[in-house]
Formats: sequence, structure tokens, C-alpha cells
Amino acid sequence: MILSDKYRFIFLKARKVAGTSFEMALSKYLTASDIITPISPDDENKRKELGFRGAQNYVKGDRELSNHISAKACRQIIGKDWCKYEKISIVRNPWDVALSLFYYKQGPDADLSTLSQWYLEGEGARFLGLNNQQYFIDGRLAVDRFLRFEYFKYDILKLEEERPEFSGLYEVFKGLSAKAGIRHEKSRDLREVYDSHPILMEKIKQLHSYEIDRLGYSL
Repeated sequence: MILSDKYRFIFLKARKVAGTSFEMALSKYLTASDIITPISPDDENKRKELGFRGAQNYVKGDRELSNHISAKACRQIIGKDWCKYEKISIVRNPWDVALSLFYYKQGPDADLSTLSQWYLEGEGARFLGLNNQQYFIDGRLAVDRFLRFEYFKYDILKLEEERPEFSGLYEVFKGLSAKAGIRHEKSRDLREVYDSHPILMEKIKQLHSYEIDRLGYSL
């Protein structure tokens, strides 16, 4: 999570959307007064090597802003100034997010036949719909600008055009790949995967109706 007073934006970091790479790229543009929450030690070292700002100012009184803080918790800590900032987040096909998280947690050789069991009966249950915490507050949309994972170049360049202070952001971002290479190639065909997991497919559809209906995601 990042908050910039100078540029009046808050980046709410969802899971499995290349959020770490994006926030590392954003760090290049931040000042000493901005809020940057900690990422993993390895990624913090990489950010330092690049000469970008690292974690800073993320403790507010007795509250700590965390990496994947929900929009609601963030608003509670920021208070009345919340409305002064443009809220930015990254969105990705929700069925793709679920696969990415499955392999991230279970490893690259995970048995894809256990996908439904992991999400519906096991550890993965707590992750279903989790990115909604960054996107919504009490059922109401909290994000002002979505950057689409599948159209990063177009959406980041549009951000640069509308906010020139971020000039060069896409070039910085595309050179970073903080977390990659975890997922098995056999999981790339979403329709083929979810045809074998119809109950999970429908569950994800229900939990992510906004992305599907408004942003056009499908299998």
C-alpha cells in the first residue's frame, strides 16, 4: 500500500496482480513524507538497489498500515482526508487470480485436480473473494481507477498521460518482475481448467460480479 500526499493518490494492493512490481515502480516517484508499507526482505533489497524509496511512515499512532490493508481499514486510519486522494488498484481476471494464488501457495507442481478441494474445503477458502477488501467498502466501490493486469501497458500509459508526474512509470514497471515463474503452463487455458471445477467456477463468478459485469472478464 502506498499513500502520496504530494501526488494525492492511494495505491490499494490486491493479491496476485503484479502489485509488488507496481508498487516498487511507484516508489521511484515518492517523497520522504509519503507512506510506503513494507514488502518482503528480498523485494525491499531490490528496491534499495534500484535507488527507490523503501518502507517508511507506515505507523500512525498505535495503528500500522500493512501491505495488503483493506480499503475500509485504510480509510479508518486516514480519516477525513480519505476523499482527497485518488484510489488506485490493479484488477485481473478473477478466475486467473484464483489459479495464480493456488500455485503460489501450493507450489509449481501442485495437482490441479485438487483446486476445488483446496478452495472449497481447505486452506484456500479464506482467500476466496479476498481482493474485494481492496476494491470495496461495505459493498460500495472504493477504487477510483483500476489498472487492468491484462492491459498494463495501455492503462499505465494512460495514467502517465493524465498524470504527467508519473512519466516513465511503464518503462520502470516492465523492467520489474518481483514474483514470476511460479505457475504451471497447463493452467493457462481457463475454460479448460474450470470445466473440471464447475462449483468453484460459479462461486468465483458470484464473488466477483463487478469485475465480470463491468470490466468484461470471462473464461
